Amino acid sequence: MPSYRTIMTVTTLAPGRAPEEVEAAARSVTRLESWDIAIASGQPRVTARFTAVDDAEARATHRQILSSVREIAEVPRARLAAVVRGRSHYLAP
Repeated sequence: MPSYRTIMTVTTLAPGRAPEEVEAAARSVTRLESWDIAIASGQPRVTARFTAVDDAEARATHRQILSSVREIAEVPRARLAAVVRGRSHYLAP
């Protein structure tokens, strides 16, 4: 089954929310293959990797992850990428 990444810039948490709730929100949507947090251009970047049958299912899962995470924190930017030979290939929205 193909692998995909939802790559999000996550900024301000909603009042009363904890950072670990961001991951829990993403995991509530689908089984994640991996979860990574990094700093890119001075901002936190979160990558949630998951599998899907095809690009259409991946887009739906991506939207669900974003919706769930946006209940916890601001997500000003997000992209969906297919993983091909370990590299991200961004998909059009």
